[in-house]
Amino acid sequence: MRQKINGETKVLGLIGNPIEHTISPIIHNILASKLDMNYVYLPFKVENGMLDKAIEGARALNIKGLNVTVPYKEQVMDKLIEITPFAKQIGAVNTLKFTDNGYIGYNTDADGLNASLIKNSIKLKDSKIVIIGAGGAAKAVGMLCAREKCKKITIINRTVIKGQILANNIRQYYNVETKVLGLDEIGKIEPFDIAIQTTPIGMSPKVHDNPIDDTDFYKKFHIAVDLIYNPTKTEFLEEAEKNGIKILNGFGMLFYQGIKAYEVWNDIIITEDILEDVMNELINLYG
Repeated sequence: MRQKINGETKVLGLIGNPIEHTISPIIHNILASKLDMNYVYLPFKVENGMLDKAIEGARALNIKGLNVTVPYKEQVMDKLIEITPFAKQIGAVNTLKFTDNGYIGYNTDADGLNASLIKNSIKLKDSKIVIIGAGGAAKAVGMLCAREKCKKITIINRTVIKGQILANNIRQYYNVETKVLGLDEIGKIEPFDIAIQTTPIGMSPKVHDNPIDDTDFYKKFHIAVDLIYNPTKTEFLEEAEKNGIKILNGFGMLFYQGIKAYEVWNDIIITEDILEDVMNELINLYG
């Protein structure tokens, strides 16, 4: 089934910076084709200071839905007419739905990650979790871990106060033990179960960067998750794998959060057979 672009084609897209690495257009355009829906999904790089104009322009152009990636998941919130309760709880938005009055903000990151973890037999319940980073993605991860009844959350962030704000926000909604450490305090971490890397460090094109250089860190846990999907194996995951740790990149999260976003935009539920078809086509493309 081939997409046809014509005068009735509706536009979806992604805003962020950088976006050169993204494969979201491929996922969503395959999905539109499988569903025989007249959509095209495009990446839009938004330079610093231009977010207001980008949202205004998207609305003026009648763009029906947008995904939001770094660094705008938090900044975009005050540009919206409404934010769903879960997105408010997280404090970050990754999906915008067009209405006549403006965009409504959603967050599908947590459910996307949860679906990927379940698919890979990774259990959050009763686990001790270390979250690397305290930005928009970390907020979704933290709320997910707490919601799924993890045993303890430790947040590692360069700016400790930002980590403390995230920890306090988690405690506001969930009764879970939380701790915050700076990058220079990594040696204080006790053995735990799962490390979830939420920062853009190591993302293409800066593929040789690693948020955690301390080799002793990788001897303290047995599952490493990196939300980055390009490259497929970051330096963080490479180092974890060297130490016999099970690794998972962010492709599954990207896929499932995108599916949820598509459902939000179109008020539909996508069937398992369509999901399988889309995933198989992606596997054929990327191996």
